[in-house]
Parts: sequence; structure tokens; C-alpha cells
Amino acid sequence: MSNAKSGFVHLDAIPSSKSARLGLGSVLATLRLWALTAAVAGSATFGCGTPHATFDIGVPSSGIAGSPFTVTVTAMVGESRDTVINCSIHFTSSDSAAVLPADYLFTATDAGSHTFTSGVTLMTAGNQSITATEIGVPGLTGTAYVTVSAPTAAQLTASELSLPKTSSAAVHRLPE
Repeated sequence: MSNAKSGFVHLDAIPSSKSARLGLGSVLATLRLWALTAAVAGSATFGCGTPHATFDIGVPSSGIAGSPFTVTVTAMVGESRDTVINCSIHFTSSDSAAVLPADYLFTATDAGSHTFTSGVTLMTAGNQSITATEIGVPGLTGTAYVTVSAPTAAQLTASELSLPKTSSAAVHRLPE
């Protein structure tokens, strides 16, 4: 390693008669040592995936309170999808009663985009927001807005109405 500047690393490769496997091991060991030294010295920071600017959150523009809907979160670098992201995201909402997906770790098979089928249920009518934030990097977020309406009587089922339960106990008469 001959030159390390902020944002730039220069490694010198010296040909050797040793096998390529041993050469790769030396390079990896050198990189690990450099990363540890740079991190301790505070001259480098490390993240996961590529440094992306935002999360694009695909949601329907409107929904009904208490009805789940599907959300897709896509990591974006400028106008392109970040296909190598491997960090976790956390969901929040302006609706304090919302049911949200658990923290999620992007995987290689996601290729930068993951769909949470029926993953969000907003409970409060009005204009609500859903935000995805990369865990550990609070500035990397994305927010989407949904107009939530109260369910109509036709959309409610008996189980959603919280009707009192009827008793099935038999009535016994005392002998006269």
C-alpha cells in the first residue's frame, strides 16, 4: 500500500512466483489491515452497499383505514437502482397506530428492491406518511404519502364492528 488519500486508495501489485491463491490472500490481508488502520485513524468510513441518496417507496395514493396494502422499497442512487445494497431498513409512520413491517435486511436476491405484500396497515383516517430509514444512517430515508379514508358501513364486517357476543347458555326454570 503506497498511497491513501480521502476517497482514494492506491495499491501496488508486485508480481510473484507464488500461486495466485497465495497472492489473493496477501491482497485480502493487506486490505483488511488498511481498513482497520483507516477506521481507527478516522480517515475512512465504511457503509454497506453503495452510498445511495434515497429510498423510493411505492404505495397506493389512497387506502382505507384498517385495510392492509403492499409497499415496495427501492434503494436509489440518483436515477438508478442500487442493486448491491445490503443494509437494514426501519419503517415509521405518521399514524401512531399503523401496523408496519419489521426491520428488513436487503439481500443480494432483492437487487435493491423489496416488496412487502400486505405489509402496511394504516389505522387513522387522514393524510398519513410512511418512511423507510436505513438503520445506522438516519439521513438515508424515503417517505411516501397515503390519503386514508374511514371505512364505510358496507366495508365493515361483523368481526370488525366489535358486536357484543351472544350467550348460548340455556335458561332453566325453577320448579313451582
